[in-house]
Amino acid sequence: MATITKISAQKRPGRYNIFLDGEYAFAVDEGVLVQFALAKGQELTPDQIARIQEQDNFRHAYNIAVNYLAHQLRTRHEIWAKLEEKEVPPAYIKQVAAELTEQGYLDDHAYRDSFVRTQMVTTENGPTIIERKLREKGISPELANREAITDIFTPAEQLATMAKLIAKQRNHYRRNSAREQERKIRQHLYTKGFAGDLITQAMDAADFTPDPEEEADALAAQGAKYWRRYASKGAAVQKRKTKQMLYQKGFDLGAIDTWIAEQETEDA
Repeated sequence: MATITKISAQKRPGRYNIFLDGEYAFAVDEGVLVQFALAKGQELTPDQIARIQEQDNFRHAYNIAVNYLAHQLRTRHEIWAKLEEKEVPPAYIKQVAAELTEQGYLDDHAYRDSFVRTQMVTTENGPTIIERKLREKGISPELANREAITDIFTPAEQLATMAKLIAKQRNHYRRNSAREQERKIRQHLYTKGFAGDLITQAMDAADFTPDPEEEADALAAQGAKYWRRYASKGAAVQKRKTKQMLYQKGFDLGAIDTWIAEQETEDA
C-alpha cells in the first residue's frame, strides 16, 4: 500500500497533484478528489489507485463534453466526434454519452426540435434543407425525416415563409418580365427546400399578373441591353437576336415588336 503524503493544487483550476510516499504519483480532477475523499495520510492499494485513475480519465472526457455543450446543444454524433478528436478511448466516450443522456444533456430528439425551430426563425430554409442539415449533424433518419420536421414547421408556417421569400425575390427580379419573375422565384423556392405542392399554393396566392408600366420598364431595360449587344452584327441580326432574347425572357411578342419598331425609328 502507498500513503498520500501531499495534495497540491495545480495552476489549472480544478486539478490536483497527488503525492504517494513523498513522490508525485498522478493528478486528479476535483470531482474525483471529492468522490474518493482523498486526504493526506490516506493509504491506497494498487486496485484503489487504478480505480481513481480510471475515474479521472472519465472525468477528463466528461469535462471536455460538458464544455463543448456549454456553448450550444449538440448531437450524440457531434459529442462522439469531439471526444475522438481529443483522442479519448471509445470506452470512455460511450460512458460519457450514457452519463450525459441520463442527465438530460444529450437528447437528439430535443436537439432536432430545437434545430428546426431555430431554422424557422433565423433562415429561409424549407424542410428538405433542414432535413439534410440534421443528417449532416448525425441525427438518425428516424428522427430527421420530413414528417417529423413538418410537425414542427407546419404547412401554414411554410406558406408564410414562402410569401416573404416571394416578395423579396420579386423586388430582386423587378427588372425581369412577370413571366420570368415567376419562373425564377419558383426555382428559388425549390432550391430552398420546399415541396412542390406547397410551392404551387404559395405561387398561386401571389399575384403575378403583369403591371403594364413595370412590364414596359423592364422590357425597355432588357431590350436596350440586347440592342446594344448586337448593334455591330447588322440591322437584320440585331433585330432578330434582340427579339429572340426578349421573347425567351418572357416578354409579350406584340410588346417586343412595338419596342423594336421604336428603336428602328430612332436609329433611322
